[in-house]
Amino acid sequence: MIKHLLLFGMVLCCSFISYSQERVCATDEVHERLLQQNPEYARRQAEIEQLTQRLEENSENFRVSGSNIIIPCIIHVVYGNSQENISDAQIQSQIDRLNKDYSATNSDYDNTPSEFQSVRSGDTQIRFEIVEIKRYANSRDTWGTNDAVKAAYPPIEPDRILNMWVADIGGGILGYAQFPGGDPATDGVVMSPQYFGDASVSGGSNFYLSAPFDQGRTATHEVGHWLNLRHIWGDGNCSADDFVNDTPVAGNPNYGCPSLGTNSCSGGGNDMFMNYMDYVDDACMFMFSAGQDARMQATFSNGGGREGFLLDPVYDPGNPGGGFTCSGTVSNFPYSESFESGTGNWAQGSGDNIDWTRDASGTPSSNTGPSSASDGSYYMYVEASDPNYPSKSAFLDGPCFDLSAESSATFSFDYHMYGSAMGTLEVQALVDGGSWTTIWSLSGDQGNSWFTANVDMGSYIGEVVKLRFAGTTGSSYTSDITVDNVSLSTGSTGGGGISCSTTETIGYSEGFEGGFGAWSQVSGDDFDWTRRSGGTPSSNTGPSGAFAGNNYVYMESSSPNYSFKSAELAGPCYDLTSESAAVLSFRYHMYGASTMGDLELQATTDGSNWSTIWSKSGNQGNSWNEANVDLAAYLGGTVKLKFVGTTGDTWQGDMAIDALSLGTGGSTGGGTTSATLSITLDNYPEETSWEILSGSTVIASGGTYDSQPDGSTVTQNIVLDDGCYNFVIYDAYGDGICCSYGSGSYSLTADGVTLASGGSFASSETTNFCVGGGARTSQVAVTREGERPQGYSVYPNPAKDYLKIHIGKMESAKFRIMNTTGQVWKEGSLSNTFNEINVSDLDAGLYIIRVTDGENVLVNRILIQ
Repeated sequence: MIKHLLLFGMVLCCSFISYSQERVCATDEVHERLLQQNPEYARRQAEIEQLTQRLEENSENFRVSGSNIIIPCIIHVVYGNSQENISDAQIQSQIDRLNKDYSATNSDYDNTPSEFQSVRSGDTQIRFEIVEIKRYANSRDTWGTNDAVKAAYPPIEPDRILNMWVADIGGGILGYAQFPGGDPATDGVVMSPQYFGDASVSGGSNFYLSAPFDQGRTATHEVGHWLNLRHIWGDGNCSADDFVNDTPVAGNPNYGCPSLGTNSCSGGGNDMFMNYMDYVDDACMFMFSAGQDARMQATFSNGGGREGFLLDPVYDPGNPGGGFTCSGTVSNFPYSESFESGTGNWAQGSGDNIDWTRDASGTPSSNTGPSSASDGSYYMYVEASDPNYPSKSAFLDGPCFDLSAESSATFSFDYHMYGSAMGTLEVQALVDGGSWTTIWSLSGDQGNSWFTANVDMGSYIGEVVKLRFAGTTGSSYTSDITVDNVSLSTGSTGGGGISCSTTETIGYSEGFEGGFGAWSQVSGDDFDWTRRSGGTPSSNTGPSGAFAGNNYVYMESSSPNYSFKSAELAGPCYDLTSESAAVLSFRYHMYGASTMGDLELQATTDGSNWSTIWSKSGNQGNSWNEANVDLAAYLGGTVKLKFVGTTGDTWQGDMAIDALSLGTGGSTGGGTTSATLSITLDNYPEETSWEILSGSTVIASGGTYDSQPDGSTVTQNIVLDDGCYNFVIYDAYGDGICCSYGSGSYSLTADGVTLASGGSFASSETTNFCVGGGARTSQVAVTREGERPQGYSVYPNPAKDYLKIHIGKMESAKFRIMNTTGQVWKEGSLSNTFNEINVSDLDAGLYIIRVTDGENVLVNRILIQ
């Protein structure tokens, strides 16, 4: 039986490739992610919709009376090149366009056909004004739709300020928004820069805009979603609903500039394709309906999700946390503060919403905050209980540090970020005449433990710098943020003149789950290492996930980080004075082009002379490899290590490291470990089964899951004796559980550590892992059986002469290859299970391939060389 493919996600709208918008449900991918991240989301959506329907019945009685509703806006411009760093004039043209469209003063408003003039919205009394434009340079090529750009540059006071991120989303996506009721940490609108602004204004021809989406209607559309409007066709067929009574039923989106009288549903009225919530070109959309206006007004009612916008924001960009005044200046190092006798020379900042609190013996709320200090009795924390959430900020201003006579400096502190709704902690720096700059940041639940962060202050050597902690609460009360044991060191030595932020001994380990740990960026190189979970952004390079746990560190090799650019990551000092043997073990991943570059481990005993003690060059395959480096030459003393990566001549050169440990060998065992297996099934659960094997003996097994609903999740707890095992997951058809026929995945975890995970394989995937002695080792070896996934696949990518398509379970499929402006270059039928298309006549560049059999629709980006 052919199953529907639910592609893309909630309000992943406005792709200029019209075919990528043909989906059954617009809330699939992103909406499902929001549900997983925030269990309150489904409940809030239902509450808001119930309230909206009730208020729409008598809209004039709840409409905000008096003057206009002013929406303050912060524009976050995230750019990788000068074009993407759009001008203030282009940004202002976009705000002006929003104000015209939402006040019905747009010049094309009177183009509304006579049959719809009686239901036009008129002036919605919603206006927009810029509070601040923030600019961030970032070498990342594209940001996708998983809210990565929001995580990198968090929203500011989203309950009272509309945050707009202008960043290249990629994949032909113009923009996306979040409906009211979602996580405040991801609230706002994201748009690609070439669709943000109005080319029709004076001087607009000089803007970085791309026709036919160059008149600012992408933002009009996306802000409509942010104010709870759905697509006008209801993201379905003629029986779907956009929850607005005066918009005619429509069976699908409209594209380009349709003719008057277009009717996509037999027996229904003509399509209102000129509505801002359809997919037509910018020049052909010019109205909201009165019913849509009523929905937007409902969001400003109590409980509607945007009621905070009736109040002025607290945030003041002119004074975002105080000017450059020093409560005290520290010039003698090492400096330390553990808050034992007060807050020392740290004080509450200004321009925030709430204060930090000095406390001991555990924060008041359950399931968040520490039970005790990391050093002494006291610590400083942000209390997240009501009314301090969501997304409320607290600044803790530190002293000024005089680094004018120093050659190196490291700022260190302990942090505790435990709670399911955890927000963000940042360290920010300020120099005289400058503005606050974030130099360290971490978001999300880090577990119920204290961790140590070390921040290299090399960029501020020779200056006086002021530091502060900026804490932002999450979506609920379980987001207490705590700091303790603060220090700044400029030369604590570990022997031979080495500058050591910390000194470690045998038994040390680091998996980068809570941050960089004792590892820090080195100044003077070309770019920085990045901590990440999941795969790296570029295709055909980098790992798909961590070796163990969720996080790892890697070098992003995309432009401008190649060719032959270096990134250095310095570790702690290791005290080997009493040791007879020492081995540093770690996992490394070097997958990409054959000329991808070099990774080295270097050592020093004097802080100035570095020796390479391990190195690898070129492509090492798409797997995590193990390295064990003998440190016998450094026994009897103290040694400091650093990783030095150098990119090659290609963007396909991402290098990653994970799971570091310092030991002498040996292992422990003898107990039991409780593990949890979670499998999210694809659309064919009857094909999935699994086993855990000890040698050839089956220890546990499950499946197939014929009785489970498509896309559901099954969970099983398993108790294992300490030892080593193979976890094997099978797919009877041979196409894995991701991602052609649903987005299935699996994970086997113990004590918060991932032992095995995946979803994209062929007939089976085998992962060897070990448990015992408090240690977990995952993915010692991963074996996949089957020549290729027996579901839908397009390969090779990039392609040169021929593109091969395996249609799997689809029948009578057709394909269409388009460029990124929607122009069709090739199309035809796919009559065989395996098909080959000649693409040698296509110019080099990025294309979109769409394959459909009438029910399933799959869209892929392909690169032709």
